[in-house]
Amino acid sequence: MLGIAVLFFLTLWFLIVCFATFLPLKLIENKLIASIFAFIGFMLTFGYWWLDMMIEGNRAYQAGVEACKQAKITIYVQPEKWIEMVGGHHAWVELAKYKDKSKSEFSKKEKQKYPSTFNFEGVEYHLRALTRKRVLVYDSYYIFNNYSNLKSVFFYDWETKTMLYKYTQFLGNQNPGLTISNLIGIRSGHEECNPEGKMETYRKFFY
Repeated sequence: MLGIAVLFFLTLWFLIVCFATFLPLKLIENKLIASIFAFIGFMLTFGYWWLDMMIEGNRAYQAGVEACKQAKITIYVQPEKWIEMVGGHHAWVELAKYKDKSKSEFSKKEKQKYPSTFNFEGVEYHLRALTRKRVLVYDSYYIFNNYSNLKSVFFYDWETKTMLYKYTQFLGNQNPGLTISNLIGIRSGHEECNPEGKMETYRKFFY
């Protein structure tokens, strides 16, 4: 249905452009004046819209380029150090046996025990999960610029009150799927950017 609707409006728009462009050539005898009005009709119905969409798409793309520069990992405690903090390699392996819990699975006691929000570096984070029995996972979505948002996730060892590491990713601002910009090949934004080594870092910390 969406595809049919898009094609219908594209057809309607095409007919309006043709009407606005060629009507002056038919109605006005003076070819110069008719050409001027035909150009104005074309620009009003097609050229300005096309140019505006190109400018906006490029702005979104450039904003995405800048946002992608923020996609990185910050490690506060090296994995080897944290393994020592939990009691050595054997204790670290044992922690992997505990099932991860999302906040919705927390018991009433756990909800009272763990802070639901955490302010870090001026950003308010929200509790999302508990992993390895003792590590709280917080995340935050916030505006980076006029065209893009960032997501930050950090891992906090509740037992030792230690920040382990944080990663930031750009969620992307590209219009996916069947859109006019995609159909006519105009840039519409930037794809998602994840920090390099995201999964490798997770595996180093969590067996």
